[in-house]
Amino acid sequence: MWLRSADDSSPGPRRDQPPLKGQKLEAVPRSSWLALGLAALTYTVISITLTGTNIAFPAITDEFSGTSRATLSWALSGYSIALATFMVPAGRLSDRRGRKRMFFAGVWLFLAASLICLVAPTANVFVAGRILQGVGGSLTVPTSLALVLPGFPAGRRTSAVAAWTASGTVGAAIAPSLSALIVENFGWRYIYLLAVPVAAVVLVGGRTLLSESEPIVDGKKLDLIGFPMGTIAIGLVAFVIVQAPGLGWGHVAIVAALVGVVCLLPLFVVRSLRHPAPLLDLRVFSARPVWTVTVAGLFFSMLGASTWVVWPLFLTEVWDYSLVQAGLAITPAPICASSFGLLSGYLADRFGRRPLIAFGTLFPIAAMLTMALRWGAEPNYLTGFLPGIILFGTGFGLTFSSLNTAALDGQPEAMYGEVNAGFNTVRNLASGMGVAVAVAILGDADTITFDRFDRFFFVFALFAAIPAVVINGFYPRTKDSVNEHVSGSARS
Repeated sequence: MWLRSADDSSPGPRRDQPPLKGQKLEAVPRSSWLALGLAALTYTVISITLTGTNIAFPAITDEFSGTSRATLSWALSGYSIALATFMVPAGRLSDRRGRKRMFFAGVWLFLAASLICLVAPTANVFVAGRILQGVGGSLTVPTSLALVLPGFPAGRRTSAVAAWTASGTVGAAIAPSLSALIVENFGWRYIYLLAVPVAAVVLVGGRTLLSESEPIVDGKKLDLIGFPMGTIAIGLVAFVIVQAPGLGWGHVAIVAALVGVVCLLPLFVVRSLRHPAPLLDLRVFSARPVWTVTVAGLFFSMLGASTWVVWPLFLTEVWDYSLVQAGLAITPAPICASSFGLLSGYLADRFGRRPLIAFGTLFPIAAMLTMALRWGAEPNYLTGFLPGIILFGTGFGLTFSSLNTAALDGQPEAMYGEVNAGFNTVRNLASGMGVAVAVAILGDADTITFDRFDRFFFVFALFAAIPAVVINGFYPRTKDSVNEHVSGSARS
């Protein structure tokens, strides 16, 4: 039985009941919105720092010219691997030791790592700082949402998740231009200075606005064998996904990592199913509402990460856009995603999540088919490119935050950190998978031909269809059915 409270045998708060037509939404305390603002601000600066490093990478390689590009690339890949590796342990520990404590630890670590990047005298120190940033982000991202969500009435939680998700999208949207401006006028190091004022605001404001969650006290000892086993297994999966496209699948490091995954992952799964206090309670994800939104989120993340790589390449390689032109051309997509993401929270709280998710999953299919059928070797931005990215951004905004909220439906509040960490770990690993598949389709030639991009759009149109099939075919249609499935997984 996965329930964590020794004195509460109920499965926890039920899925929110959408208000009746004409009925007002429940009021949210001002302090809850302010607490959400702190969590969203943290997520925004993490997103800016992530994207900003990609933008600043040429300037970083110029400064550390004596270091190979392969070594410096760990400033990018090392961050992603650390973020994916430690997110699940962080979510699990936050539920048992206190989310505010874990969140503050993550903010302090991210701040310290940012200062290391700011003053790094050598490339190795800079790479170490970036990896520590990834660890800090893994402590902060899942706990930030799980920490503030209980402060919202059940019927308003989709709005909270939508605002939190949109903050990351806003960070990704403004990061390219902001980072380019900082690099050009001040130098790449000052990108990491952005974390200092944000951390100060969060640490000071959080002392009063953030409430500590009640740690789980059930008398069960955490799985001390499964913890390192699962953490290493997830880390090896992340390493393979991130490094295989560059090193090659036959590289000794990739082969060794795959052997480690094959040996550790099955043992971790078996132990997670048998231990009373595992690192990740996989029975939670066996419930139909949870696994359907997790699978949908996986493919949405693959689509999102891969298109952000492919769109600039398409514009610069095929249509000969400059980097500035390409950045401006892509901007409508994150604007639509963040705008409709905020709107989706209100719509889902008002009318229910399932209709919104089911409708939203159709947009990426239309978007990828528009890209495949309307984008050509000759520029047609207004009639081809723009409709495609608007459709994609709209679908992403309508759907993604609701998927995250739906993963928490019917779960006890004491499980929010663990479930949210599991969902977002899958999302981060899927993002790496999407980029890896995109790189494999486009190839590594100096010049990428149009037919390679065309192939990518058709392949990913098939990937885009999977979330629509999963949600429309398998996600429960009523709140009672959602609760029944979640309760059933709790008793199994």
